[in-house]
Amino acid sequence: MAANRNRPGLFGILVDELRPYEGRLGASLRMALCCVLVVALAMSQHVPEAAVSCYLIFFASRDNAASGIAIALALIVGVSVGILLGLLFLQLVSDEPMLRLGFMAAFTFGGMYFSVATKAGPIAATIGFVFAFVMTLNDFVPVPELLSRGLSWMWVVVFFPMAVLILANALIGPNPARLVRHRLAQRLRAAAAILRGAGDEQARALLSEPAGELAAPARLGALFGYHSKNEASRVTALMPMVQDLLAETSGTPADGLLAKRLDQLAEAIEFHRALDAGWRPVGLLAQSAPLAERVGRIAAVWSGRLVVPGPVAVEQGPADTFSNPAYMQFALKTMLAVFITYTIYTAFGWFEIHTAMITCFYVALGTAGETLHKAALRIVGCLIGAAMGMGSIVFLMPGMTDIGQLLLLVAAGSFIAAWVANGSNLVQYAGWQMALAFFLCVLQGYGPAFDISVATNRILGILIGNVVVTIIFLWLWPTSVGALTAQHLASAVQGLGAALRQAGNSLAAVTPELKQARRLSRLSAFEARRLRASAPLLPYAAAIMTAMEDATEKAGNLRRLRARPRYMFGAPRCVKAATLAHEASASRFLDVAASSILQPDPEARTMLQQALSQSTSTLARLEHQLASTSPRAAWRRDFEQTVEAHRDLAQGFARALAAL
Repeated sequence: MAANRNRPGLFGILVDELRPYEGRLGASLRMALCCVLVVALAMSQHVPEAAVSCYLIFFASRDNAASGIAIALALIVGVSVGILLGLLFLQLVSDEPMLRLGFMAAFTFGGMYFSVATKAGPIAATIGFVFAFVMTLNDFVPVPELLSRGLSWMWVVVFFPMAVLILANALIGPNPARLVRHRLAQRLRAAAAILRGAGDEQARALLSEPAGELAAPARLGALFGYHSKNEASRVTALMPMVQDLLAETSGTPADGLLAKRLDQLAEAIEFHRALDAGWRPVGLLAQSAPLAERVGRIAAVWSGRLVVPGPVAVEQGPADTFSNPAYMQFALKTMLAVFITYTIYTAFGWFEIHTAMITCFYVALGTAGETLHKAALRIVGCLIGAAMGMGSIVFLMPGMTDIGQLLLLVAAGSFIAAWVANGSNLVQYAGWQMALAFFLCVLQGYGPAFDISVATNRILGILIGNVVVTIIFLWLWPTSVGALTAQHLASAVQGLGAALRQAGNSLAAVTPELKQARRLSRLSAFEARRLRASAPLLPYAAAIMTAMEDATEKAGNLRRLRARPRYMFGAPRCVKAATLAHEASASRFLDVAASSILQPDPEARTMLQQALSQSTSTLARLEHQLASTSPRAAWRRDFEQTVEAHRDLAQGFARALAAL
């Protein structure tokens, strides 16, 4: 988990991204240790391409042992199959240059198309890259026997760093079962802090992470024997329940007794203990009763007294896999960039800058903002890593006399790059590129490295690839991040509308969508002004997100009201009908707002104003019902607070519409 960003400006963002957080030091030390072990083995056993082996440590490292082992095993299997198929294809096309180009185009197009059109994502892109790159090797190694031998050695280059990573994860990697239990306890303690009167800043940061991603290590942990399948099912089911509890707690009046109970439950879950026999989820205030009931269900699931809820339906891939022209356009743009860079280094016989072609695969993303952001990270990271490497060649390498000194240098450089790589996605890729450039400089053979031309060639290739990708993605079918921002904002608005309905969905799903929308709107700064102008939503995204955060908190207040025992008990049918009518009207306004965000046409504002007018009308009926209610009615207090909560929501809707 990256640090929260509290400081404005570029310098403030860098300070926040580079400051320590829980687990960052351990992850960076493990990555540096693995790199040291890989270099020691490569130098002693004369395994080539030690720089690539070390870089794979960065690529495959994860925040828990089970995920790290799984990705390492997947890479070993994938590379084994890929090399076998690559050898087969090379035998078929080694004497046919046009056929090789055709295969290269097909692999590039197919890999990049399915990387955006399906859930395969980076896996499809990596497969396409491997096969396309293998098709180019015959130009520079025309002897089939030598090429086959080189590809066979590449299996060793991938296998032994992955074996080191598996061993390190098995011995000192973070236990996935303990990690997921810690995440559960962390959220319960954040809810307890709110109930003690502390702010909800930490809660907002924790809610921005989707429950499914938080619980994912539990399933892998059961696969590798870190805990039982039954416990994995329980903690997986608990994560969305705890996220929902945290979302509902925001804005709740202080209740020290319920906070104490939450702390006790958090301690029992984190340290894998049973709750005391006399433990009960009770609070001091009547308003805390709905939360206490939720806490009781969480405790019952943890203790096994309540049946674990069934698994949530698996999210399906995109429904427009073969119908959306944007996927084909993206694949064609990437293929064009790949062939341009391939032509450049082939025409000049300059294979050393083949990183230009590799850059096209790993920089290209669906929108111009994302692509240019990743290109900027690649350039900056590469320059910093190359400066570290060339500085080491000039000032440190001449004085080195044994492998121990080289290992100390690798440990220091790996740790610095790993620290950056363990940040958020704003800087993570820069850390990867720092590592690659540094390793390419200092790990050139089986002894001290003194040739800085290796580093300069690789850097030049990366710069050429970034320039080519930038020109193509800005010139040919440019796509702004505005569309993706709108999709996430619309999902957040729809989620809020669903939460307002009776027996609606949880509020916890709203915050991750807002986080993604905020990230994408920041990336619009990398796009050209004319491209940003094509996305009419971007100037108003910040106002919509602020209004959504405010509305989410107010919706939480309303949901807590409705969850009270004997809520509106004894109220006449006309009052309940008016309340339901207004809730439906408010939900309809949000549904219209979501569709308007996705399709901002001239009729959208009219539809929004009509929906808001209808919501205001139903609110007026509620207020009229309240004015005619007897002050001595037992349900009047509930009704007053309900009308007040709806009034606050309506005012927020009006402010958001005014901002648009």
